[in-house]
Amino acid sequence: MPATRHLRSVPAGPSAHPPAQPRVLLVDDVPGEAANFAVAFGSQLTAVCDLDELDAALSAGNTWDVAFVDFNLSSTVNTGLSVLLTLHRERPATRLVTYSQFAENGRVLFAAAARHWFGAQAVLDKSQNDPYALRHHAIALVAGLDPSPVQWRTRLHRAHLIDAVLPDLSWVDRWRALDAAAGDVTAAAALLHLKAAHLRSFKDRATNAVNQVNAALFALPDRGPSRNKKGILGTFVAQHTSFLTAADLPAALAHRDLATAVR
Repeated sequence: MPATRHLRSVPAGPSAHPPAQPRVLLVDDVPGEAANFAVAFGSQLTAVCDLDELDAALSAGNTWDVAFVDFNLSSTVNTGLSVLLTLHRERPATRLVTYSQFAENGRVLFAAAARHWFGAQAVLDKSQNDPYALRHHAIALVAGLDPSPVQWRTRLHRAHLIDAVLPDLSWVDRWRALDAAAGDVTAAAALLHLKAAHLRSFKDRATNAVNQVNAALFALPDRGPSRNKKGILGTFVAQHTSFLTAADLPAALAHRDLATAVR
């Protein structure tokens, strides 16, 4: 097994000898998604539906120049976060692309986490997955370029703000409780068996973090220290539930924290 390389240890620089046809991995739970990839990459494509199939492909010794990774893998235990973590450890030279329907719940936070925690180099919305666009993305990445749309490149310059939303592992439980409580911090505290006063600092810090993320990643006006913190937090957790409550989010955060500690 190759040694683990930590975050940002493998730059997205130009390849000395770019392959004529990049070797491409697609990780997506919908088999039909592979059709355009097959047209674009032919026999150089490996398509898997979940983490088990990816593990099998890794065990067979496969390597890839570029990997397109979806967030939702129709699993109760794994999302694209687990795939990114696995590829980052096992195939650190593979260039990572977050590939999803970014209008769907939690997908923009997934893209920010993929960039900031795992060094993903590009973004591609599923609505733009014609064979030409797929080839363009793969070839550009191998050449050391970022083929993401300009809007996404601008957004992800501030991907680091994801850390303010999840500064430590304890916040995963807090977001999950807040989701179950429909944004009511007092009810969330009860679910966590805490006094409401213990979450007062969380409420203030989380509201500030959400305002920054909304402004940077969604072009929403920063509402400042609003009195309507319940509304701000409740709306945010509802819009990003799939990411904030993902079963493998703690493992992704543990990776981030370890990488930060050794830098």
